[in-house]
Amino acid sequence: MSIKCLQIPYYLLFIILFPILLTYPAVAESATGKELKLENASYTITDTETPGVKKYVMEADLKATPDQVCGIVCDYYNLNTYMPKEFNSKVLKQESNQITLDVTLDLPWPFEDLKSILLIDYNKKEGNAKWKLIEGNLKMNQGTIHVEKRGEYSHMKQITYLDIGRYYPDWFIKIYSRSLTYKIMRAIRDQIESQTGAYTKTQIPVPGK
Repeated sequence: MSIKCLQIPYYLLFIILFPILLTYPAVAESATGKELKLENASYTITDTETPGVKKYVMEADLKATPDQVCGIVCDYYNLNTYMPKEFNSKVLKQESNQITLDVTLDLPWPFEDLKSILLIDYNKKEGNAKWKLIEGNLKMNQGTIHVEKRGEYSHMKQITYLDIGRYYPDWFIKIYSRSLTYKIMRAIRDQIESQTGAYTKTQIPVPGK
């Protein structure tokens, strides 16, 4: 009985501190002046007409050519080498421009990791990729990426439709997805920078949405 009584305060403390812990990397880097810098970056989550399905939209202008951006975003064999640690992926099969990719999103305890096996069709020359779920513990995971040239930048837009299929509180989905998206955008930016040296210190930080 005494043990159960002691567990309640710790559980409540976890619920209170969890949002702070998730956003800690962004707060810490902002305080040290090392926050992610991209031009015209945005990220939104909206409900759809289908119950349980949410629409995620990520956009950013990257100082690189479309070929360079597509070469990094569609480098499925090496995604696992530069993406954040929460994003684990492995190519299972490839036929021409079609990839079968095993993806796991590592969620914090007590939530179950999200596992997807995706069938991805991509065309680096046209700057397009699209995917759909063929196996996993989600009900839906499908979306598109499009990259196009806009002046000296390449505009990348990713639209994803997800139905996790189990109950996750909205506050958790919003905070975790924002935190993970921040890390993914930073990883893409850093990978481009390491290959092109394109970035300066004059760009604006990613806005929180």
